[in-house]
Amino acid sequence: MTGEPFMELIFSFSAPFDWHKTIRYIGRYENDQTHAVEGGCYRQVLGDEGGYFLVEIAPYGEQAVTASIVHGNVSKSRLLLVKKLVERTFGPDEVLLEFYQFASKHNYLSSLIERFYGLRVVGVVSLWECLGWSIIGQQVSVASAFATRSRLAHFTNAVVEFDGKEYTGFPVPEAVLAMSLDELKSCGFSKPKAEYLQGLASEIILQHLNEEEISRYSPADLRRRLLEIRGIGPWSADYAGMRIHNNPDACPLEDIGLRNALRNELKLPHQPTIAETERLTASWQPFRSYATFYIWFTLIDSL
Repeated sequence: MTGEPFMELIFSFSAPFDWHKTIRYIGRYENDQTHAVEGGCYRQVLGDEGGYFLVEIAPYGEQAVTASIVHGNVSKSRLLLVKKLVERTFGPDEVLLEFYQFASKHNYLSSLIERFYGLRVVGVVSLWECLGWSIIGQQVSVASAFATRSRLAHFTNAVVEFDGKEYTGFPVPEAVLAMSLDELKSCGFSKPKAEYLQGLASEIILQHLNEEEISRYSPADLRRRLLEIRGIGPWSADYAGMRIHNNPDACPLEDIGLRNALRNELKLPHQPTIAETERLTASWQPFRSYATFYIWFTLIDSL
């Protein structure tokens, strides 16, 4: 059945759901390939021990999406991975509803949810991709990070061609660990970043960093564990808490986007420091993660 849709899975949401706003975020910050989020659908490459395959997600009425494998062999394990992708991408209904209830009593946050009602807090399909992407993006522009990720995908053949277009994915950890440092450097990595990414790949492969196990950690324990990994600092740890662990109060205080958005939204004379950002976001507790995601979206909405 290679290359043909096999099974269309349907996922329904009980909390507010705005496909267009959510896909706009994905198209702006998650994928530099604009064709991956055009034509009323979103396509993403996933990988497993059998290679790489392409998933298509599309809206289904007002409160649901469909997902199917449009290129690549279909198996039970792959369908479970598709299910994980959808659930991670659009997040849990109950937490979004709790955030809305909390935000409705907060002067500034109530205006945010009114502006971006139905925006889902987009997660990442795996801890490996989330932390790997955070390493790639450290101290470089978004454009530079996308370019490095694209070169890495092509080097490891994490690429799918479908319907006359090319889609790049995030390589499996085994593929990255098999590369030499010089090969990683040729993709745009500095020597330290190359070592960090391969160290992370090794942790994942050896099950020292087991996603199922860490899902049971408390937010504080998860943060401490991630900070033990070379190349993972406070921003990356909080980013993972927000987008993998679904910690509603994870807040990447160092994030430039958050601090720029605060300056713009609160009409501050300068970009707030980390300490000032902590003070300004204190009233968002225990939903700083959701509030941060919504204020990030103001940067897209102003474009």
